[in-house]
Amino acid sequence: MVKNKIILIRVTEEQNVELIARTRKSGFSKKADYIRSKLFSDNSSEEKINKIYEKVCGNG
Repeated sequence: MVKNKIILIRVTEEQNVELIARTRKSGFSKKADYIRSKLFSDNSSEEKINKIYEKVCGNG
């Protein structure tokens, strides 16, 4: 059986609202899953894709 460790962070109410919005926008139902994906994902690939998207769509 795998044991999970708990990490506790404090956020303001405004930060919590933003976190909930980002969680839903990214398709996650739980904030913990969204935070975990952000902590352990390769952001450089995501940033490259976003830059290409902006150039193709004319927003950049």
